Amino acid sequence: MKAIVFGSTGFIGSHVVEQLLLAGHEVTAVARHTSNTLWLEQMGVHVTRLQLMDPAEVANVIKGHDVVYNCTADAKLHTMIRAEAPVEIQLTRLLAETAAAQGVARFIQLSTIVVYDFHSNEPIDEQYDTQPIYPIQQLGLTREQIVREIGGRTGMTSIILRPASAIGIRDKTSFFARMFKTHQSDQYPIVESGAAKVSLVDTRDIGRAMAWLGTYDQPAQDNGIYVLKGFDTSWKQLKKAIDDAVGKSAAELHIPATLTEKQLKSYHMSPFARDTLTTNRIWNDNKIRMLGFHTQYTLQEAVTDAVEDLMNRQQKTPYH
Repeated sequence: MKAIVFGSTGFIGSHVVEQLLLAGHEVTAVARHTSNTLWLEQMGVHVTRLQLMDPAEVANVIKGHDVVYNCTADAKLHTMIRAEAPVEIQLTRLLAETAAAQGVARFIQLSTIVVYDFHSNEPIDEQYDTQPIYPIQQLGLTREQIVREIGGRTGMTSIILRPASAIGIRDKTSFFARMFKTHQSDQYPIVESGAAKVSLVDTRDIGRAMAWLGTYDQPAQDNGIYVLKGFDTSWKQLKKAIDDAVGKSAAELHIPATLTEKQLKSYHMSPFARDTLTTNRIWNDNKIRMLGFHTQYTLQEAVTDAVEDLMNRQQKTPYH
């Protein structure tokens, strides 16, 4: 398979590139002119730099590939969400339209479980009818709708992966990097007892799943949307796993479940973070497992490797 990865220098995108290479595929990694591609080049990946919003450049680089992977992302929970977000909406539309025009067989979109609302404490699968309440949730759904619409209209197979929140190496700004920072400062947040459950996944398994989706036989009538998780835990258990990896039991910052807006600000906590830490966020990924994909990494393996990587990079030049 000849694959091309957009967003290849990002946290998850870098793992998609790595796992495609390990699976023996021919990979082109696309990067902006300003991106640091040293790690990709050390891996022996063919790196192409371009102006991502230039239709001619995008068409030229996509031409001849079998599968396009879109791992680009820009919006964050703490940033203003624009309806026509340049990366999530405009770039995704350009990539999908161009891929279809170039005869690409599959377009695989890295999405997120952030699209799911907080109205259920029960395990959630692909059939769950989410009702977004935060702008970033609607943004994720709109991006998916763009990919599915273009695929349906052009006949290009469109596939969407919604992975659980990730833990892994080469992390800079994910939830785990933030939780690790609170752990280091003895301010690990525990809302009530920390018993709220959460599904997480090792970033290597996200990369493996994305590579697998490039060649699997999609069943007839399958909508091509897949949830992925690696393991279920709780916020308290995650703290214990970090304790074990670091070799230190960090102090906890105990937070009540019900907070006023003023209290949220005093804890430097967003409403989204409050909902995340107080609602069971368990995913049901039986669909992709029944088709033959299985994750490999445990909670402790993911945490141990991520912590080691974060600590090593604190003593060296940060990964870009």
